[in-house]
Amino acid sequence: MTFDEEWAAARSAAVEQQETRMRLNQAPANGGGGSGKRLHVDSAELRGRAGKADTVRTDFVKTDNAARKETGEVGAGLKGFRSAPAFKTFSTRWDKQMKYVEGLLQNAVAGGLRESAAEFDARERTEKARHSKDDGKAGNNSDRNLA
Repeated sequence: MTFDEEWAAARSAAVEQQETRMRLNQAPANGGGGSGKRLHVDSAELRGRAGKADTVRTDFVKTDNAARKETGEVGAGLKGFRSAPAFKTFSTRWDKQMKYVEGLLQNAVAGGLRESAAEFDARERTEKARHSKDDGKAGNNSDRNLA
């Protein structure tokens, strides 16, 4: 087989693979997700997910602490070796990155979910107040509030 023939075969295989990937990543033509079920999210669901994110963060920190304890012993054993400063750099970077990820889990994930839950609660209170106010007016058709 010549180079040109091999190149053509490799290229057609790559195009075929890309087309398959594109088909798998597209949404169904009917616009649905398949099951027909609608997603229902309320503030309790968001708070529950925030709690799970806190559990993940706690487990993450425990695992990191155990790993840091073990790797700390490695750093102490490298004294006098030329790689000791590199390991110190690694250790410092690791600490910064772990604190960053922990902060993301705590603030961006769990905190964001709790903020959204609070917004859901506020919106629900506003809707309830508006509905009760509308229902109290004479001649108001309360059926429009059932949408």
